[in-house]
Amino acid sequence: MGWAETLLRPGHRSLFESMVAELAEYLGEAPSAVAAACAAGAESVAQAWKARQLHKQSPPSEVLEFYRATKSYLFDLTTFNSNYPHTTALEALVEMAKKRGFTKVLDFGSGIGSVGLFFALNGLEVTLADVSESLQEYATWRFKVRGLKVTLINLNREELPRNTFDIVTAFDVLEHLPQPANTLRSLAASMKAGGLIALNVEDPGPRFPQHIATYEEVFATVWAAGFRRLQFLGKTEIFERVERTAIAKLWHSLWGYIWYRFLHRKTIVLLETLGIKEMIRKWIKGR
Repeated sequence: MGWAETLLRPGHRSLFESMVAELAEYLGEAPSAVAAACAAGAESVAQAWKARQLHKQSPPSEVLEFYRATKSYLFDLTTFNSNYPHTTALEALVEMAKKRGFTKVLDFGSGIGSVGLFFALNGLEVTLADVSESLQEYATWRFKVRGLKVTLINLNREELPRNTFDIVTAFDVLEHLPQPANTLRSLAASMKAGGLIALNVEDPGPRFPQHIATYEEVFATVWAAGFRRLQFLGKTEIFERVERTAIAKLWHSLWGYIWYRFLHRKTIVLLETLGIKEMIRKWIKGR
């Protein structure tokens, strides 16, 4: 089942209309009011971040409290999920799960639960992990009205289980974290060897001041955390969980730091200047 097919509720023509109506039903508000709030959702989140005067060097506890308490994400994520950019990666993960016999999925930073619903309706066992209790409550309701089972992990008071998951997704999450390397190690520990993790990182910008970790900062630590890149899919990169020796971890830590901190963007600029960036990209992706 595709993304829209799994999320669209009966009686609605567009996914955005369906998701707005669903949130309106949950909140007990008029769909028109919810639609307006959804249209302003991204700006509301950005303003809430600025109001707290948060930035990259803010204490992690203050950043955590922002995500725990900010309810504007209900509206922002409704809009974002209605035109989701990671559907190709999700469909590929379902196919990989079938081929490899995988059943247990963790969506880390699960928001309003849309990714989890997609996996559940495609026959997988779903766990959602987040710090926002308001988002988890809505996600729980969405699963309940569809008669689906889900396991929840409240990251404010629970840790991820070890050696449990076959597939992990962390879409549009790691750029929000003050210590993404620690999170990657925690995700690796939660996975079975040979499992798959799908990641992406969106860069900071004026529209998203809450993006405080860069692509380079995150991906400099992916290999050392215990992952090996398998595939590029649009904005998403899929890695396999592997076991590494202490020496291998040290090597990947050093090389990742050098490559991503000092060479990565300069190499991209050079390839663009030479006019061969897309050719190299297609070759790397195997197309």
